[in-house]
Amino acid sequence: MRECVIDVIFASRKRKDILLFLKSGPQDMEFILESLESDRQALLPHMRILEENFLVTQFEDVWELTTIGELIADEMISLLSTADVLDSDIDYWGSHSLDFIPYHLIKRMNELGKCKVLNTPLSGEYELNREIIQTSPISGSLFIATAFIQTKCLTTLSEMAKKNVDIYLILSQNALDNLRSRYAAYVEKLIKSKSFHFYVCSKELGFQAFMYNDYYLLLHLLKNNGEHDSKRILCSNPYATEWGKELFGYYLKDSRPITEMQLNFDKDKVSRLFKTEIAGL
Repeated sequence: MRECVIDVIFASRKRKDILLFLKSGPQDMEFILESLESDRQALLPHMRILEENFLVTQFEDVWELTTIGELIADEMISLLSTADVLDSDIDYWGSHSLDFIPYHLIKRMNELGKCKVLNTPLSGEYELNREIIQTSPISGSLFIATAFIQTKCLTTLSEMAKKNVDIYLILSQNALDNLRSRYAAYVEKLIKSKSFHFYVCSKELGFQAFMYNDYYLLLHLLKNNGEHDSKRILCSNPYATEWGKELFGYYLKDSRPITEMQLNFDKDKVSRLFKTEIAGL
């Protein structure tokens, strides 16, 4: 009985390496042997197995992937690179919720590359990451989506805005309500700045925060049980920041800009409601 394709590929590391190596194009046997650091006697049986399963083909001493082999190799690259992302800290990824990520981006988790988990102290849970602060003035912009924000973070963002960094900030409704009730005057001042762009999202934000600039993507996730966590994931490659840009856009399309007029309108509304309640006493 013929083995299934998965068994053919993953039962042998040599066969997996051959498929990935031939993804770059047809290669002669001597170059394959040299590149994979093997000899003909050890490698040829694996080449024959791949050939019998229509994954590679041979012309004289040159080997190349078949159309099926190309398809399989493409999927292998995606799978293995996704595994590399998760292997950066499988305990973190496995214990934190990823439900807020749309399916088309979940499928492209491999684009995050090698990430590192930052063990941020609880006291600094809502402070901006050092790498983000250092590189945003060079980047010229910073994009943040957050379910909670403190004045210390707003103060840091304000300092960055003075350095001509454009700040794009998506807030949850709860975060916006908190700012309105406690720091309305300060937020109105920030809104008047041309560097600040505030939005409120109608979607539930199933994360603590995420942010990106041209250099870094930072994810601050919730645990699977909904609890907060001070740990964060920092990714630093161009594909990761592009991935972050698409994630930001996903939430931005369900967000509306916050303007000074809207803040004043809401404060007037609260005032009218308060007067109504007083009149009814």
